[in-house]
Amino acid sequence: MRLKKNPVKNLHKLLILYFFLWIILFEFILPVNNILPKPSVVLLSFSALWNDYKLPVNFLSTVGAIYISLALAYIIVWSIKIYLIKSNHFISDFLLSLHWFSNFIPWIILGIFLIYWLPSSEYIKYIFVFLISFFFIIVHLKQELRNVKKEYIESAISLGADEKTISKKIIWKSIQPQLFNHLITLHFQLWSLAIIFEFISGGYGLGNIYRRALEYKDISAIFTITIITGITIFLGSQLIKYLKNKFYHWSFV
Repeated sequence: MRLKKNPVKNLHKLLILYFFLWIILFEFILPVNNILPKPSVVLLSFSALWNDYKLPVNFLSTVGAIYISLALAYIIVWSIKIYLIKSNHFISDFLLSLHWFSNFIPWIILGIFLIYWLPSSEYIKYIFVFLISFFFIIVHLKQELRNVKKEYIESAISLGADEKTISKKIIWKSIQPQLFNHLITLHFQLWSLAIIFEFISGGYGLGNIYRRALEYKDISAIFTITIITGITIFLGSQLIKYLKNKFYHWSFV
């Protein structure tokens, strides 16, 4: 019996290799280039990123918009889950009809409209991220409903369970683990769209740092903020996986 290799362990080795290649290539062999900055310059520029680019405020603005909006969207879906589970309920049909537009119009276009309608509001980013999260969760909830096995529902009916109990204890419990798996994909999409939104709007957020760094042609700031963004996305994904394994670890097979 062959043992499977640990992908996480191999990933750590590759990251260390990339790190040393970066130091060797861009610190000693190619110190002057327009590809990646020197490691020493990146370390020296961190203070400028902190003070001149206002990293703490912009970082917290992006993180807050993503995680607060995502959590709020999930809580609202959880609150109205009984209505969403019903196959012919007006609320779910109405929301799915709105989601149809996203198959042909990118979500960022909605962001542009929001920027136009509310140019001075600090809350439009929260509204934008919330709407994406809300519709994404609902669509995948409806998709996962098709995978709920009928024998579970029939068994509950035979035991005298009413419709509300079946929706909460059987159907919702069946789809929760897979729904959390979809949140990992949504999490990455939200980061991408939020940064693009901030880049366009010019308000607070990491997208604003990218915009200013491009204006100043500051490759060190772009490189450093990319590393910070990547680490934050990784930690956020790990948090979602932890919550899923901690609270929704079961599987209906």
